[in-house]
Amino acid sequence: MGTILVEDIRNQLANYLTEVYKHLHQHPEPSNHEWETQKYIIRELEDNQIPYKVMAETGVCAEIRGAKAGKTILLRADMDALEIMEDTGLPYASQKDGLMHACGHDAHVAVGLGVAKLLGQRADDLCGTVKIMFQPAEEKPPGGAMRMIKEGILENPKVDAVIGIHTNPHLPAGQFGLIDGCILAASDRIFITLSGQGGHAAAPHEGIDAIAMAGQFLANIQNIVSRQVSPTDPAVVTIGKIAGGTRPNVLADRVVLEGTARAIREETRDLLAEKIEKALLGVTEYWGGSFMYEYVKGYPPTWNDKSMTDLIRKAVEECMGKENIYEMENCLMSGDDFAYLAKEAPSVFIEWGTGTPELDNYPWHHPKFHVNLEALPCGVAVVTQSILHFLGEE
Repeated sequence: MGTILVEDIRNQLANYLTEVYKHLHQHPEPSNHEWETQKYIIRELEDNQIPYKVMAETGVCAEIRGAKAGKTILLRADMDALEIMEDTGLPYASQKDGLMHACGHDAHVAVGLGVAKLLGQRADDLCGTVKIMFQPAEEKPPGGAMRMIKEGILENPKVDAVIGIHTNPHLPAGQFGLIDGCILAASDRIFITLSGQGGHAAAPHEGIDAIAMAGQFLANIQNIVSRQVSPTDPAVVTIGKIAGGTRPNVLADRVVLEGTARAIREETRDLLAEKIEKALLGVTEYWGGSFMYEYVKGYPPTWNDKSMTDLIRKAVEECMGKENIYEMENCLMSGDDFAYLAKEAPSVFIEWGTGTPELDNYPWHHPKFHVNLEALPCGVAVVTQSILHFLGEE
């Protein structure tokens, strides 16, 4: 099939990829409710005569079998959106209030369909099988990846390797961020309720102020990472939600907090859980209150297999030029249930540049997050080239 040059993909598929992306961006759906997205994917696969099966209720697995026997490789494309009100001002902005593709999963699906279309037309030249996993619910633990694994997506034929691609607004379109080893952290959840005793705001000594307890607790846990975890051991503790109180002149008797903890090492995950509980014990003992606490381990860290990462390096150099390989110095502290796939087969998770140099590029999960449409052919070219090399094509 020869080298897949990005200019060739632009000429062949740019309009198609843009059309797919804009449609999906305008019609976001939350985790486990991707019904219309599923229908759209199925319609595109059927139009291109690509076999598929429905999995995990709203998921889809496309399967392109080559004319000759060989290895099997899987491409993961997650497809759920977030409960965020879009504020991009784009002409193709979300048409659903309070829902937005603020993480780029619409772009992942566009790449998946582009790769399917390209390889589907050339199935007679393929040696082996390509599975494309359109996965629901990455944003909502326990996620859709494990469910699709349990339903057999890695079997019949058995998957020998996995590729995941993810938008990165901090890299310009055309660049690809790669790292050997750990690329994403474990993603855990924290649930806390602090209980005190209500009373009049003018006589705080007669009650137990749950808001004051929460404030002291929040100040204390900032020291966990900065003073009790090694500076060379990446870790994050963030409380992202807090709710308490009913009136300005009433002591709050209850505050609810929710947050997340991120780490690479299993020992550090355990340490964070332990230190948070000790901080809660100290604060509630001092104030005379009580607490309920749950630390829920979520997605494990994601590890890149070096041979698979080298496969992508080779493809980027061939399709885009070596200067578009961005060698990451450190892993990211975000998490992804792609980690479960990476535990089952040699895998690579790619940071795919989707930023626009002349614009402000907002981070994932931001109301102004956007994807540079020029990145879409780049993603299809590099992924397709990588797949062909893995299957033994030149």
